[in-house]
Amino acid sequence: MRRIASILIAGLALAGLASTAWAQGPGPGRYFPETGHSLDARFVEYYDLHGGLAILGYPITDAFIEPSSGWVIQYFQNARIELVPDPGTNTLQPKLSPLGEWMGGWDPLLVEGQSPLGAGAGCRFYPESGHKVCHAFLDFYDSHGGPSTFGFPISEFKLENERIVQYFQGFRLDWHPDSRDSGPVKISSLGRLHFEAMGYDSVLLRPNMPSNMLLYRVVELHPQASVDRALVGPTDTQRVFIVVRDQNANPVSGAAVTLVARFSDGEQTFVMPQTDERGVSQVDLSFQDQTRGTNVDLELWAVWRGELQAVTRDSFRVWW
Repeated sequence: MRRIASILIAGLALAGLASTAWAQGPGPGRYFPETGHSLDARFVEYYDLHGGLAILGYPITDAFIEPSSGWVIQYFQNARIELVPDPGTNTLQPKLSPLGEWMGGWDPLLVEGQSPLGAGAGCRFYPESGHKVCHAFLDFYDSHGGPSTFGFPISEFKLENERIVQYFQGFRLDWHPDSRDSGPVKISSLGRLHFEAMGYDSVLLRPNMPSNMLLYRVVELHPQASVDRALVGPTDTQRVFIVVRDQNANPVSGAAVTLVARFSDGEQTFVMPQTDERGVSQVDLSFQDQTRGTNVDLELWAVWRGELQAVTRDSFRVWW
């Protein structure tokens, strides 16, 4: 089965290098400003019924036509949905792609009671696939829908790239013992990994703006600071810049910016102009009699509408 899956992936990867056509679904679907992509209207109900954001993650592409099959597909952080013919109804129906099978493959089947990686206590064997799920993975699996959500286990838990993982028909679960939020078991980003493995045009990942701009929200700030010159004199002027972008690299205008400059003789705070339509703000720092050979550390805080804030840092050196 692993060989069949490998051949399938290799064949599809070659097809994925071909030009890809966009697929326009009926209606606007659902726009996600977090990634700049819209959930295709034909997939909305299926997405909601199969775990939505918590299981499938955000869409990372819009829907497009898969070159080798001609099917409409859409990638999400953790999964892929495809619109395929349903022989029972003679209609096109959405379904999850078996990314776990394609990316991990089936390990040799066990018989009940056989346990290469631990005892049966705290485990459940699934004769449908010949594998078991154990301990924290089993707790997560059960609490998030079990086989109806993830499919059946197709491997035992194992070490992969220095992390304990387990493959299921549609997904992979990863063990993150250092995680402090929502527990140590996480759903792997197989959607992104499979997209990259297929060799599709990366333009499909680029965020888009919605047709109705009222749907767009800034949910993250990504500021970046810079200075006009790396080296300045003891008595001089330095121009400091900041560019503030959002989660999709769009400029954020109207962000408030505060600069804290730490000179050798003390700290100074400046309120910079709000960012312009390019997301840019700048200020000139004038100073005197600074110690040669010292660094001036800069800390710039960007705040947007009193709701979001982020910090960026830079420095320059007093020299000649």
